[in-house]
Amino acid sequence: MSQRNSGSTVPRVDVLHISEAYGGGIQSAISRYIDSSPDLTHRLLVRARSGHDVADDTSVDIVELEGSVLTFLLQSREFIRKSRPRVIHLHSSFAGLLRIFRFADAKVVYTPHAYAFLRSDCGPLARSAYLATEAILSRRPQTIAAISPYEAASAARLAGPSTEVAYLPNVVQTQAVDRRHARLDETTREVVMVGRISAQKDPGFYASAARAARSNVRWTWVGDGDAVMRSDLEQAGVTVTGWLPNAQVRQHLARADLYLHSARWEGAPVTLLEAAAVGTPVLARGIAELEGLGFPLIEDCPDAAACAVDRFFADLDFREGVRKATSESVEIHSPLVQNRALEALYGNAR
Repeated sequence: MSQRNSGSTVPRVDVLHISEAYGGGIQSAISRYIDSSPDLTHRLLVRARSGHDVADDTSVDIVELEGSVLTFLLQSREFIRKSRPRVIHLHSSFAGLLRIFRFADAKVVYTPHAYAFLRSDCGPLARSAYLATEAILSRRPQTIAAISPYEAASAARLAGPSTEVAYLPNVVQTQAVDRRHARLDETTREVVMVGRISAQKDPGFYASAARAARSNVRWTWVGDGDAVMRSDLEQAGVTVTGWLPNAQVRQHLARADLYLHSARWEGAPVTLLEAAAVGTPVLARGIAELEGLGFPLIEDCPDAAACAVDRFFADLDFREGVRKATSESVEIHSPLVQNRALEALYGNAR
């Protein structure tokens, strides 16, 4: 166990955030929850993913655990017993397993950040096991804080009589960036995707779209991951940057002409919000999990994605429609909306 930002004491905190897969979008989301509830004392108990730190600065105490998932769960339970937080906010499926224990003097909040039973890289037996586990644990006293309308609907179907379901939208920090407003031309057009090279983000979809597109466009993937999938991207002519700090990711997003999101399943990806926040138009793969978030969706097919990209650069009316819808999505995911949601979730934690 290691600790950042403070000494070894374990003072009682208002909100203890627990994540078994701390990094990437989950790390960014937790940082925003902390920013949006500054009157409360927060603490993080995490099992970090190697190479996934997005360099989101936070001034709160972070305790890092190592070892297996079982070790993480047992050590987390003991840490909760000693620190006695007023609110325990569990992030993602494995941390959500802590709901098997009862914490009588704390409010339990669970955010799935995309349910594991939605994974399409698993067989039906594994998905059934994930679903059964969620169905059992969702009947414990808790609040499920879903990050998208789709996730909230899924939670409502699983919830027991003592479970509340709330909507907690993701947001991003408003930050000045070097946004290029130059006229589109053959030498500057670029399409970008951001994320871990993994089955969830489906780099094969992105690579196939890059191969099928007819426009003279530079395709970039910001992130890293599976070596075989990365090779497929590069063979399709996609530039892969590797892992970058958040500030550099935002610069890539700001310089791009279009953000194309290729994931096979999702929660409410922060990268879509980051692209929209810096003024980069967004097209997202038309999966059910992204419905209701306000982003323009395209048909769930690489050839259709390629056609949409070609049309974006060739059709001014279509391009402006995508730009307008993306801009409106920023208002849906405002810090004010998240702040109100967190006030209801955390209540009078002090």
